[in-house]
Amino acid sequence: MQSTSARSSTDCSSLTGALPSFTPTTSPDLDALLSTFRTNVFLPSHLLKLQQSLIYKKKNHRLLTDTEEPATVKLGNEVHALKPLNHLQDEPSTSKSLAQLVEMCKEGRDWANLVPFLMGLKTAGRKVKGRQFEKIVRRMGEKGGLGVVMEMARRVERTGLRLGDVGVTKEALWAAVRKFVISERSEDEVKQADKFIEGVWQMLSDERHVERNVMGREGDPKIKPEIVGVLLWIRALRSSLLGENKDTDGQVKRAAEMTLAVWKNVDLTVDQKGWYDANHKLTMWAPVWHGMKMARKIVGEKTALGRALANTISLDLEPTLKKAQDIVSQHVSEDGSRRGLFMYDELMRMAA
Repeated sequence: MQSTSARSSTDCSSLTGALPSFTPTTSPDLDALLSTFRTNVFLPSHLLKLQQSLIYKKKNHRLLTDTEEPATVKLGNEVHALKPLNHLQDEPSTSKSLAQLVEMCKEGRDWANLVPFLMGLKTAGRKVKGRQFEKIVRRMGEKGGLGVVMEMARRVERTGLRLGDVGVTKEALWAAVRKFVISERSEDEVKQADKFIEGVWQMLSDERHVERNVMGREGDPKIKPEIVGVLLWIRALRSSLLGENKDTDGQVKRAAEMTLAVWKNVDLTVDQKGWYDANHKLTMWAPVWHGMKMARKIVGEKTALGRALANTISLDLEPTLKKAQDIVSQHVSEDGSRRGLFMYDELMRMAA
């Protein structure tokens, strides 16, 4: 028979409601990882302190095991059995598990579980670092999961994905550029890229992503030329492919002016000691170069703005891109590709 102390504690309701739910995936290993986190990490974080004492303190474990009736707790509409847990042995690493989860995700139904997984981590007090979010966004972009990235950003309070992290924003925008570049470049694909990039840009004015005291200062993504330049790229692309090279709403002109206004913050130095920084520079600046090339034709090559864009292209961007290309070309991977070199080559072909 269950003891009074165990029974009373398990009859208590939880502090934070129902546990995150997961849908079946394409991988038994991924299903197992999600189930382990739900049982061993997320469930304990939803319990009252007395209930946590039952599952974590060894002296109380007999109250959970030496009974005919299982000790349970009701969270939302689910009843969960409580079992003894050891912090070190039973709770998986956040960073390692996140990396495994991202690699195991293959299809949309797999990616759909990432949002509730991140929500569970946040409730459990498990912190996801900016670098980890960068890798997640990059891999999701490569695997076609940008819709989930947008959903994570919309639910920033519960997922922790802040676009105020410059590295995360860069990865999100570059993933959108890459997705378009490798596509058939249809009208629908232009519109999808436009919706995503404009959506990210709007969120950068949201205080949930960028705190008010950061806006307009060093940590604000909206004063980074490589970020504003991607906004110019998509607006110029939209006008070029869908608007007959006409800037009817003035959005291309506005984005070009904004890019030049923050150009004082540009960093075009290329570390020549290795290929990594050069590859990064190609990824970063090739879309900006392409956006400026298109924008010149749209706003007028002989206008003051058109001439300013031309000077920036010839004096700043093209020397940097050429230097970076030379370095990366000497360190091509076995499959013949580097992310930045691929971006540069494809955008060069589009501009030709």
